Amino acid sequence: MGLSTQDVDSKNVRRFRLLRLARQMFALGALILCPAVLLAALLFTGTDGAPFSPFNVSVSELGTYGYSPLAVLANGGLFFGGLVLVLGSLQGLRTVQGLGILVWLALAAAWLALALSGLFPSNVYHLHTAALKWFFYCALLAGLGYLLWLALGKSKPQSPLALVFCALMLLFVSAFLLLPQLSLASVPFSRPFYEEAYSPYPRPLWWWPAALEWISLLSLLLWQAEMLRRPD
Repeated sequence: MGLSTQDVDSKNVRRFRLLRLARQMFALGALILCPAVLLAALLFTGTDGAPFSPFNVSVSELGTYGYSPLAVLANGGLFFGGLVLVLGSLQGLRTVQGLGILVWLALAAAWLALALSGLFPSNVYHLHTAALKWFFYCALLAGLGYLLWLALGKSKPQSPLALVFCALMLLFVSAFLLLPQLSLASVPFSRPFYEEAYSPYPRPLWWWPAALEWISLLSLLLWQAEMLRRPD
């Protein structure tokens, strides 16, 4: 027996309410995370006296106690903002079925890993690098799961931008994870990028670990925001 029109309408109303809650929690998480990190960046000065640049100073360094003046603010933003983003992702999970559940679970896991990178700053080196590593792997899993979900015809992108931001996020996250293994002249070290928090100064204007870390984080935020946009 099929669902009645009333049942379908009730289901749609419930889904829209869950999406609205997910949007609100995502916005709150981003409003905790982004201003805290940006303020810590504004007051940051490197060991060579240079001001903050997202192209050669990593997120990890903003949260390093004894090095970053507002490390506690940066780490608090990562931790509390990340936890709220986890909750927002779990609300998004309640609006989908099948493979979509994996996508939202992977997103929740990525934000949880980011929160743990704030709880365990780079001063706690091994725990911090483990959290950062899993942030990138979970983001990669979420993006690949999303593309497979679309390819199987189980869903359609919320908008063309959702697909664009997902593709960009996958490109940057993959580059972060794979570039150290390629032995390129422009990448003069073979350790994983998430282990390069204490790489010495002076650094080039474009330093791969920091630049890709920031771009990956931004593209992940933009992708999730687009997936949660209000339906037309």
